[in-house]
Amino acid sequence: MKGSEAKMGSLYFADRVTKRNPYSEDGLYDESWVELSIDECAEYEMFTGKTEIFGFKLSKHCNGWQFRAMDYIAYHHLYRRKVIITALPKDYEEAKAVYTGHSPFDRFLRPYEPKVLVHSTTPGAYPAICREGVLKSWQKVQAANVVRETAPIGLTLGDPADFQEFVMLGSGVAPEIVVSSKQKGFVCMDSHCEYTPGGRFYFDVEQLAADGLLVRDGCHYKVKDELPIGHALFCGTLQNVEMRGQAITPDSFAQAADQVFKRHMGSVGV
Repeated sequence: MKGSEAKMGSLYFADRVTKRNPYSEDGLYDESWVELSIDECAEYEMFTGKTEIFGFKLSKHCNGWQFRAMDYIAYHHLYRRKVIITALPKDYEEAKAVYTGHSPFDRFLRPYEPKVLVHSTTPGAYPAICREGVLKSWQKVQAANVVRETAPIGLTLGDPADFQEFVMLGSGVAPEIVVSSKQKGFVCMDSHCEYTPGGRFYFDVEQLAADGLLVRDGCHYKVKDELPIGHALFCGTLQNVEMRGQAITPDSFAQAADQVFKRHMGSVGV
């Protein structure tokens, strides 16, 4: 759609997001604007971040890209956001056609979706989580006046404020990166930097979906407000994950805990 702009409901189609908002009277963006970008780059699959506005950059090399694109749009429409789509119209039309009959709350797993996801906690928070039996969103923890941070780490990355309403799920080293960053007080992407892990909880994603707990926003999987740890298949800590003299880093602990989980569960993997 070179050199042109188009609007369809709360979707706006453009070549790119410019510094000046062509769709608002004052030319400014506020938190009600987000971007969805779809391309064919083979160097990445997807990532989120904020430049002029919060955006989701998605490659067609990413498995299930059509579902992810439409989950992103549907999720942000729930929060009355306006989505600027920087993609070929045919790609959007393909995604919309494939997505027919689906929603971010599908109560089943799609073929590309992971069977197991993780939420990791700090060592300071872990005992209270075990006592109360639930993982809580940052917003719920803050409301209970038991969190010392003035803002969640994700806010530094430009995440929308509503992300604070969810228990975020991930895989691999990413959940430990969050724990490491919380301990350091800034976003630390170095997976080989030493830290102290807390609890690494593993969840059956198919069961979360069947129970109506799983929410998709395109890039992330999450649960609103609270997630009972009774749903967890396993929790890795320094008490049951042998590090064998290794330096304890997000990378080394995640790998070691994943191996213990696989032995614990047999054929179920992460």
